[in-house]
Amino acid sequence: MGTPRARAAAKRFFEANRLTSRCHGDAAWQSVAEYAWHRAMHSRFAYARWHKAHHAYASPCVWCDLCIHPLEALGYYVILYSPAFVIPMPKASFLAYICVMGVAGVLDHSGVDVAVRARGCGVAVYDTKFHDLHHARFNVNYAFPFDFIDRACGTYAEIKRDARAG
Repeated sequence: MGTPRARAAAKRFFEANRLTSRCHGDAAWQSVAEYAWHRAMHSRFAYARWHKAHHAYASPCVWCDLCIHPLEALGYYVILYSPAFVIPMPKASFLAYICVMGVAGVLDHSGVDVAVRARGCGVAVYDTKFHDLHHARFNVNYAFPFDFIDRACGTYAEIKRDARAG
């Protein structure tokens, strides 16, 4: 069965893995629901009444993340907090998920260039320029914060980077 020390290490490893996988599940659930809500906010009816103020900022700044109509905010916050009610999870997973989503929301509207790449392959799993392009072009890159749902739904637009910027 192993030593008590080895059993304790294995338990910590599996608990950390469980927390991480729950956080990924939360983010995937949220990304799909957020995409649908954001696409709805771009319908002619909803855009004119609620979402237009948010797009007054063609080049996002940190404050435009908060520049949304109360009805739009209600939808976003129901989606943001829904994993706690839909997906059984430990409190630590939910707190990690909320922290990631909060930081991503601010970064997406900060004008700061941040790209997080998968280890080993260099593929971006998160890039703030993704949402900047949505504000510039309006009809692409609706997802938040990960682009997989835009890729699946055909609304993904490639981020062009200056080769000199690295």
